[in-house]
Amino acid sequence: MNPVGIHAIGLIGPGLTDFPSAREILAGREEHLYAPVQIPPTSLLPANERRRTTQTIRLALHAAEEASEGGDRASMRSVFASSSGDMDIIDRICETLTQPDPAVSPMQFHNSVHNAPAGNWSIATRNPAPATALSGFTGTVAAGLLEAVTLQLAEGGEVLLVCYDVPSMELFREVRPVHENFAFGLRLGPVAGAQWQLRLDPAAIGPETPCRAPALEALRATNPAARALSLLERLAGAHHDAVVLEAPAGRVLGLHVEETTP
Repeated sequence: MNPVGIHAIGLIGPGLTDFPSAREILAGREEHLYAPVQIPPTSLLPANERRRTTQTIRLALHAAEEASEGGDRASMRSVFASSSGDMDIIDRICETLTQPDPAVSPMQFHNSVHNAPAGNWSIATRNPAPATALSGFTGTVAAGLLEAVTLQLAEGGEVLLVCYDVPSMELFREVRPVHENFAFGLRLGPVAGAQWQLRLDPAAIGPETPCRAPALEALRATNPAARALSLLERLAGAHHDAVVLEAPAGRVLGLHVEETTP
């Protein structure tokens, strides 16, 4: 596939507040120290709308807000990708349905749909452009990248990709053992003017690429959205070899990243 440009990056995770402050950690020049994720309130939604959002929506919007900095938020198309969506809301609704009087909150039902973060993004930015919401189990990052890169190559302009996953509730942890919040975003566009260029290789073979730092690898292995950490290490300048990500249907996706020449 032809390359696309990466113009900005958003990031939030345990001990990773944003991409600029995490860059030295991702590059292996500083030790990763664990700290619980503190999701700051988004400045894009009015107060009434902010009160209606969930932790999952706030997590996704934080990564989207950072990654879209410098772009035209009111016109860029977007792809929001999550392995499991809003686990907390799903758990609450399922619990409610077991009660003698199963009255599901309309707000919980509203936020339970998989495209709730994408919808809130469109509302916050007053953006009428298409917004895609998808899931690909542990291959969600690869599925999101393939969708966003293909969209940019086919139609041009800028495309925002946001991948996010939140901790599993206790009842779900046997089948979905996710313990930490993690989200990242990429603002993709033409190679000209971008700091990095990214090329996908759908024909790649081989096992997934692990992170070099053990603490980051532990996070990468236990949160589907954090599968992007091996890519983020390269974007931070740790090294420049190719990355292989797990993709849906038992396939893998190769990624080649390099800094563009000013």
